[in-house]
Amino acid sequence: MSAKPLDFVLFASIALSAIPAPAAQKHPSRSELEKIDLHIAGEVSQGKAFEYDIGHGLLFRLATPANAPDAGWLIEVVPKTDPVDGPIEFSEIATPPYHVYNDRCLATACGRSASEVIQLKDRVFYFVQSVDDEHRAEEVVNAAFYPTDTSEEERVRVAAEQRQIRVGKGELRLLKSHVVRSRTIPEVGSIDSIRFEVDFEFAPGLTMADIIARVARPQ
Repeated sequence: MSAKPLDFVLFASIALSAIPAPAAQKHPSRSELEKIDLHIAGEVSQGKAFEYDIGHGLLFRLATPANAPDAGWLIEVVPKTDPVDGPIEFSEIATPPYHVYNDRCLATACGRSASEVIQLKDRVFYFVQSVDDEHRAEEVVNAAFYPTDTSEEERVRVAAEQRQIRVGKGELRLLKSHVVRSRTIPEVGSIDSIRFEVDFEFAPGLTMADIIARVARPQ
């Protein structure tokens, strides 16, 4: 993705002092080219969680599944301080497809073996950035995909609200991984460790309307 450096050759060997030195070429970094706001890197081993303060009052986590801590990890974005009514997570509501295996899951689930999980090197996820937006996003997703007997006026209001809920974007790339034989299910295997990097965009110009459109018209 980065530009190739230019080779500058001076062919004249006389009066070099009269020739101004070429200005240093500043090549844009990957973050400048792709408008990345934050780049992090890390590694984590089986059964352990990874957590990083990404600013904006948010934490990025690779969390072990509660019911299977050795299965791998789930991508999470959470507030640094839990709300009074309990813990909340910001990426699940904004990262489709819903209720199935998606890019947030780096674990042996839904019939996927450890080797199949790590074959997907690049994982894109989205997240809201406040408790209020998570509640609003949940409302618009339910209205869009799980219709109830709500009034037409309410549906119009919720549809308009989709365009008001801004979402951030993250991309995790697996750099290195180590798979071992599972003692319980040998054919599935187990992910012993991963090394990774993650890029974040906090204002990529996306809203929940874009997320819902991706579900309705998958690429």
